[in-house]
Amino acid sequence: MEYWIELVMKYKEIIKDITDIKKERKEFIDTFDTNKNLIYKSLMSAVENKNLNSIRVHKYLTSNKKLGKVVTARYLESINLNENTKIYELTEDEVSKISSYSIEK
Repeated sequence: MEYWIELVMKYKEIIKDITDIKKERKEFIDTFDTNKNLIYKSLMSAVENKNLNSIRVHKYLTSNKKLGKVVTARYLESINLNENTKIYELTEDEVSKISSYSIEK
């Protein structure tokens, strides 16, 4: 019986962790703004954040519709990235280019 109680408690902890991670990811995406410094800082910190670094760059930039999907996809291709590039794959130079792009649009 004790084993099952412990198992249920671990299950509840896992569900809470998943919920917290989903909330963190949604908040990160929803707070996107075209401020160059904010984007640079956000992306650089997300590169090291295991809960955020698997988000696609294209999704981060376009989900709140401040930047167009097609134009953004073309821009990413112009810097040798694509719609499926994940945040953890970015270099500091690419983050800088992306943050500069966001204020141009």
